[in-house]
Amino acid sequence: MKFKKDLPPNALYVHIPFCARKCNYCDFNSVVSGTKTIDLYLSALESELSALKGQYVFKTVFIGGGTPSVLTETQLEKLLCAVIRCISVSEVQEYTVEANPGTLTANKIRLLKEYGVNRISLGVQSFQDRQLKFLGRIHSGDDARKNFILLRQAGFENINIDLMFGCPDQSLDDWENDLETAVELNPEHISAYALTYEEGTLLTKNLNNGVISKLDECIELDMYKTVIDYLTHNGYNHYEISNFAKPGCECSHNLVYWNNMGYVGAGAGAVSSIDGARTSNENDIIRYVNGIGEGKNIKSFGEHLPDDQFASETVIMSLRLCQGISSADFYKRFGYKIEDQFGDQINRLIGDGLICYDNERLKLTEKGLFIADTVMTEFV
Repeated sequence: MKFKKDLPPNALYVHIPFCARKCNYCDFNSVVSGTKTIDLYLSALESELSALKGQYVFKTVFIGGGTPSVLTETQLEKLLCAVIRCISVSEVQEYTVEANPGTLTANKIRLLKEYGVNRISLGVQSFQDRQLKFLGRIHSGDDARKNFILLRQAGFENINIDLMFGCPDQSLDDWENDLETAVELNPEHISAYALTYEEGTLLTKNLNNGVISKLDECIELDMYKTVIDYLTHNGYNHYEISNFAKPGCECSHNLVYWNNMGYVGAGAGAVSSIDGARTSNENDIIRYVNGIGEGKNIKSFGEHLPDDQFASETVIMSLRLCQGISSADFYKRFGYKIEDQFGDQINRLIGDGLICYDNERLKLTEKGLFIADTVMTEFV
């Protein structure tokens, strides 16, 4: 049966691929660039955003990177003006900007507030200077605390803190201290990610050369169990594998991704997914800028997913959510039962105790949660 994969996309992602310094673990599309390159990029981005005006009604906007807060105040205001001009501000329910301690100032915070941003995602990673140095971050633990307080004083009532665990030589006590500090600050949302070793990063180079060693997997698993236990006991809902929120403060923009709904991406390397068609912009900043300036097609990749593959990706993404995927919603969206395509996998994984039905929702069990990546490969 042919089905409509998406309603019109109502989520906008804007990519700012610039950083003060490349972190040791980062493989995102980000670079350290001078003012001239950034100015040229922002002008090109403004043109791309202008072309979106009137096409969609966005409910969520997410400006990520890179480090959006690395922009100067003048550049930041230019970016925020460009976004405002292409969207209906009154329709936006959640407007997030990523910011890193060490690049955030009181004046930048004022601008964010002034232009309607209502959610900040603060890239803390750790409150301990030893861990921050290892990760290649430019800020200190004290910087992170001060920036959080500045955001509160400016009136931001929806703040996420990013934390990272699983670093070499990181102890369980170190991790517990970070969690305690975060909870004391009382953000509305906490994202807790395990350190990963991506190809092409300094971290992976050091690993391959024997300069560092991975943390023992058992310790890393204990850290994951600790964050779940500690945050849930302190009023946070564990709603996605790596994400925890106070009631009603789940990240609406990211829920679009996890439910495999449509979204629009703007900027170098940004991805869009509209009605089953996935495209990606030119990754290289200069080629992106030149392409926009010359009126060329800046899409470097495009595919239209077959129905069964789109259904597969929907199950995989939805299983990241602790509530899982609704059988009724799957049927409404795809026109057949989830068991019709994935019956064998479901029966096998239920038998292994890795997934279960909770009423009519298919979700990971606690056992499955700890090996989620393995479970999800069954649905590829």
